Amino acid sequence: MTLKRVHMYSTKRTDHLLALSLSMFALTVYSLTLTPSLSFLSPDGSELATIPYVLGLAHSPGYPLYTWLGYLFSHLLPLGDVAYRINLMSAALGALACGGVYLVAMRLLSEKLSVNWRRSISALSALLLAFSLTFWSQALIAEVYAANAFMIALTVLMLLRWERTRQLFDFFLFALSFGLSLGTHISDLGFAPAFVFFTLLVIFDTSLTPRHRLETLVGVTLVGLLGFALGAAQFAWLPLRASTLNDRAMLRDAPTTLSGLYNYTLGAFPQFKFAFPLTAIPDRLVIYLDLLRQQFGLVGIALGLLGLCALLFRRPRHFFLLVGMYLVHVWFFIQYRAFDLEVFFIPAHILWALFMAFGLLEVLIGLRTLWHWMLAPRQKSLSPALSLMLCAALLTPSLIPLAGNWSANNFSQDTAIDDFYANLWQVLPKDAALVTQGGVFGYDAFYWQYVYATRPDVLLPMLPGPNPTPEALSGRDLYATTQAVNGNRGPGALPNGLLNQGMWQVPVLIGEQPEGQSGKRESLVLYHLTSEPPQLVVTDPQPQIPLDLEFSSMQLIGLDLSSTRVESGSALQIRMYWKRTGSGTLRVELGLDGRGLEQHEVGFGLLERYAQEMGLQPGQVVADQYWLVIPSTAEVGGQTLTIRTADLRGGGGQALPLAQLDIINEMGTVQRWLQIAQTGS
Repeated sequence: MTLKRVHMYSTKRTDHLLALSLSMFALTVYSLTLTPSLSFLSPDGSELATIPYVLGLAHSPGYPLYTWLGYLFSHLLPLGDVAYRINLMSAALGALACGGVYLVAMRLLSEKLSVNWRRSISALSALLLAFSLTFWSQALIAEVYAANAFMIALTVLMLLRWERTRQLFDFFLFALSFGLSLGTHISDLGFAPAFVFFTLLVIFDTSLTPRHRLETLVGVTLVGLLGFALGAAQFAWLPLRASTLNDRAMLRDAPTTLSGLYNYTLGAFPQFKFAFPLTAIPDRLVIYLDLLRQQFGLVGIALGLLGLCALLFRRPRHFFLLVGMYLVHVWFFIQYRAFDLEVFFIPAHILWALFMAFGLLEVLIGLRTLWHWMLAPRQKSLSPALSLMLCAALLTPSLIPLAGNWSANNFSQDTAIDDFYANLWQVLPKDAALVTQGGVFGYDAFYWQYVYATRPDVLLPMLPGPNPTPEALSGRDLYATTQAVNGNRGPGALPNGLLNQGMWQVPVLIGEQPEGQSGKRESLVLYHLTSEPPQLVVTDPQPQIPLDLEFSSMQLIGLDLSSTRVESGSALQIRMYWKRTGSGTLRVELGLDGRGLEQHEVGFGLLERYAQEMGLQPGQVVADQYWLVIPSTAEVGGQTLTIRTADLRGGGGQALPLAQLDIINEMGTVQRWLQIAQTGS
């Protein structure tokens, strides 16, 4: 082995070790901020935490590769519960994606600076991506975006490897990884034109003879089609598992025929695609640029623009590859209508991180030129020790997003769903029926029976299929976690005629509504559905804790508590006595030391109907009685139960004290969840 080859091998090994170190650092941060189990913050997260474990079929476009990877993580890792393992998969793959970005940058950065400077630049761009607001958030939950980021980085690395070796097997690996990447997000198909154009640029390099070009073109075409076909063949999984679908919207285009397979994959969600007229494009671009600013700041945008220019002049072939990928992706998604639009731009953010690396390289080249000009001929270069120190110091800007985004992306306190269902399974009577939303939005509840067979006596009518009949509910005590009566609409809605719309829907258990999430998804509430009106009026109120708190149309005269000593993660029974002093409604928020837990309307929105059917006079006392979930993340020790006026937009008056509680924690949170999941008690 020649000295040059030994040096190249040593350099490559060092870069792989550095990439692994960056991934481990990112994974450590992700682990500290990881969601402990099911996530309230992820709209699809409960489904994507469940489907891999049971090898079912996820919502369009199916995500087969994500499902298979999730199956391995959920069955092989002996950590936490199943949802935690899927969250950890996102963290691991997101961290590896950052290591991949480092390797891509090292492969592309020109050798105008020494290898240590290029390593620092590549590492900084990878860390800025790792701790950017949106990328970091998606590495903490059961979602497809971190896995897709890993597949994008792997695909580009394989393509660059082929560019260097020109070996057909390496092109096969690139094409295979590209085809497989569609199983984490099918929008990756939009990168195909850039990949094809780059491949042609490499093949028609002026150093190759015409015959060699033709032979190479035929070879890469054949092995490329073979590799891509093998990767894309994963979608044959969809018709094999179509029988597991329980979502009416998905079943309308079930992938059991060729047309159904197309509609489930490439043709999915047509109402979201190109949903804006051309006149709206400038406004949509402004939205994207603001999202880009949130990730990398104005300095990051400036560096990226400088990097684009540098890339064009120093690496024109790679300019067309990366900019082609970037433009197609941004063009498609600025015209995409989605409430969580920010996550769809993660692939574009990956590419922008590479542009920033080129921009930073140009800045440092300029500074080096200035240094030489100012100090020549006294000192031509930095000492090795000083140079190494400056290379290390170059990484410090990555601490800015790490510190700035920590609070927003610390999901370690996101326990609302698990806390709620841990109590729900204990509240439900034997042989009850629990009516939930169907499809994706029902997996908050489905997870427990699918994965742990929790409370098999409880019927989830939307679980075996999306079209249950009223006969299936006959003879069972009815409960619901959705607005099942007079208001069930949209995705996951119940079939018409399933429930008597004249039933009373009375809250019996209310879970925490995480701060800032009011109105973004259905609140965690367990309702009792009954044909008998609730007993709202109290003729002789004698509260345990007398109060005299005046609100706009109500007076809180007191409350009862099941106990003032309560286990974190369990539920506290509350009964509040309200005297009507005026007309109108009142919405209140209960909290612990001012930390909002839940919001509800006095009388649970039933007062108007109750007044019409049962009669309700001014001055009468009504009682709100329900179980309130105390978060498992509540601080142990003495805390004050508080109340204030509230609305769905947050805010309200000053938090007023109701009672002193003693919060204890005698059982670990995860152990408690697992015990209840496995035994239902």
